[in-house]
Amino acid sequence: MKKQVKMNAKLIVMLLVLYQSVSCTKKDADTGSSEISLISGKVMEVGFEGGEKSVKFVADASWNISSDVSWITFLSPTEGKGNAIIKINALRNEGSLRIGKLTVNVKGVPTIIEVTQMAKSVAMDFKHPSILYTAQELLDLKTKINNNTSPSITTTYNNLMNRCNTALNYITNPYTGTNPADFISASYIPASYSRDLAMAYWFTGDKKYAQKSIEIIKEWAIKCKGIQYVSNAGNSMYLTRGMFPMLCAYDMLVEEDIMDEQTKTIILDWFGILYTEALASIQLWENNDYFNKQYYQNHLVAHTMGIMMLGFVTEDEAMIQYALNSPSNPRDMYELIQGCIFMPGDQPCERENPNAAPPARGEIYDRYRHKTGPVRGLQYAHLTQTLLTTVARMCHNNGIDLFAYTAPTGENLLFPFEYYSDFYREMDSCIKSGFYCGETDRMTKAGDNPGMYELGLRYFPNSAPVKALINSGRFNRETAYMDLLGFTRFFSASVN
Repeated sequence: MKKQVKMNAKLIVMLLVLYQSVSCTKKDADTGSSEISLISGKVMEVGFEGGEKSVKFVADASWNISSDVSWITFLSPTEGKGNAIIKINALRNEGSLRIGKLTVNVKGVPTIIEVTQMAKSVAMDFKHPSILYTAQELLDLKTKINNNTSPSITTTYNNLMNRCNTALNYITNPYTGTNPADFISASYIPASYSRDLAMAYWFTGDKKYAQKSIEIIKEWAIKCKGIQYVSNAGNSMYLTRGMFPMLCAYDMLVEEDIMDEQTKTIILDWFGILYTEALASIQLWENNDYFNKQYYQNHLVAHTMGIMMLGFVTEDEAMIQYALNSPSNPRDMYELIQGCIFMPGDQPCERENPNAAPPARGEIYDRYRHKTGPVRGLQYAHLTQTLLTTVARMCHNNGIDLFAYTAPTGENLLFPFEYYSDFYREMDSCIKSGFYCGETDRMTKAGDNPGMYELGLRYFPNSAPVKALINSGRFNRETAYMDLLGFTRFFSASVN
């Protein structure tokens, strides 16, 4: 069974209101006794990066709260009467695990809350590039291209250069509205151009490609800085997916002699919106019980992906820790791998048809879109798998191997590649349990590009189902292209 979802703030508020209504019916004679009930519990964990947490309790009298450590401060009043939600802030922990105590006094009766702050477990040796490709991978690709040792890679390179030579004449016109859904639509072409141009620079050494790449990103950074996007459940997901190729391009060019310091500052200032929007979206989803109990779906992966990619670009270990493994993040990567990937016996999203086939090993939580999409289960499962794999590649390039990780309940990233590869090899949505039956006509037409399985081949080269798809001829490996990832053939160059 998937782990229990944490109590959300909406329910907490309801409990506070209910308690208040009950306590108000007590007679004055009852005020001689005191009572407190901690909704947030007597134990609290905070990631090493620190940040805000909330202490929630119901009380029938006046109270005050204090801390016995200097690294915990209060962002809310430290005394009051009745029910309360008290915000605290924990400073970043630069040392070992530490414990502090909060004391809530109600009429002289203390209640202790133990706060444990984790030590930093991520120590990075930052290098650029490292998000989409490492420097060594790009140099190895360049060698293959120059020596023509792989006709398949050479053909893919020629397709890339044709696209980049077109991009040199692209006139940048950033979207400056406030709708995040329109943002991602408008960003697909310029963002993917910027990444492809950066790769062309690495392969050719011609600065005109790098300069055009930075020109596109900088124009977006200038025109879009400070925009307040309409609050929407999809904000972080849209911005993360729309901006990812630009961060990849910046990452490939930041240590080249292309940008002055002012340009770097302009671009990084704009990239910072990824962090604020991700934190807002994480809170929004948790406060709204994941919008009708969508507990492990693609939006949630995108929230963490946005913070992770920004952390690598800005060399911020705290962001990376928060995205990877932090009690402060209700959906960090370890939790997402466990929650998004099904194992036999797991409980699917309650939006699914109750008579549907039970989940098999490796299916993705987003399969419920077969019903709610409708008939988009494969499309959204592919999206979630793509985002999980993209984050895992970022981590792998920086020394954190999520492809080798197995969750405590058995989930790992190999299983979705093996489960879904058969669908794209046979181009039949009705195989296996028949859960996705009716989706065949939509397959590969809505972003679910089988080229993504080149990443499966890269990290799981001995997987028979993945190799069967790659060798099936069902898709053209040299032209397979995704806005998020570019020409996918390059990913598997080192193994095939």
